[in-house]
Amino acid sequence: MSDTNVSGIIGVIACPMLEDELIYDLMEDKDEKDIYVVDTGSQGSLVSKLKKNDLSYQMVSEYAFDHGIQNIDRSKLNFVICMNKLGLHEDPKKLRSQIESQVLLHSRFFDVIMVFYGLCGNFGWDISKYAEDKAEIPVITIRSDDGRICDDCVGVAVGGTDNYFKLNRTYTGVLYLTPAMATNWDDFMGSSEFAKGFSAYNRDMLKMIFEMCGYKNALKLNTGLGDQENYLRCAEEVCRDMNLELIDPDGEWTTLEPVKKAYQAAKEALK
Repeated sequence: MSDTNVSGIIGVIACPMLEDELIYDLMEDKDEKDIYVVDTGSQGSLVSKLKKNDLSYQMVSEYAFDHGIQNIDRSKLNFVICMNKLGLHEDPKKLRSQIESQVLLHSRFFDVIMVFYGLCGNFGWDISKYAEDKAEIPVITIRSDDGRICDDCVGVAVGGTDNYFKLNRTYTGVLYLTPAMATNWDDFMGSSEFAKGFSAYNRDMLKMIFEMCGYKNALKLNTGLGDQENYLRCAEEVCRDMNLELIDPDGEWTTLEPVKKAYQAAKEALK
């Protein structure tokens, strides 16, 4: 993934559940690039992974992000990454509203915006089409081969809606554990649909919900990204606490093609 003729600024609006995929894309891209990370309060894990992978970056304030970062060299390839808080997926309407607002507000500062999200409950939503008449720059999203936006982080991991449906038919009543889900378990589930209606999230409550719903297994959906040793440890811990058996899928279910294509499409759009 290299194109030394590409220059400009790509703004990235991303969910922490897809930060491993973003790191993967940045690592695979051999072009020289400057990376800016917005201090949103949700960037800590991303920054740690950038450091671990020897990807240099500069921190910028939210004020600078909202009003235009000064002194960016547009003759080079630049990424400005804004990590939103994880809990946005709790309320699909709020998530949609925030991303649409971010795209409209920041489109005048960038040449391309890459939205690292799935639909997350917003059926029929296409931020790229939404932005066509409202923003002056291309807005790239994570899509499957047929052009549909991936449903959520699991949909991204398995390559899109069709494969997601096939997965659901093959593994009914099974908890899916990607590396990001297992290693961010409490934060992810604490703001999920499962926890709604309860005054506070706790693992005992969630275990009870799984038992009531007949869940017996958790399926490893290993994208191969992130800290694999930590992924296995966290997945085993989740299963131990939730009284689930951790199982491997039959065959190959995961793919990185949607995130690779989104990243390349963002770079192509700079031309």
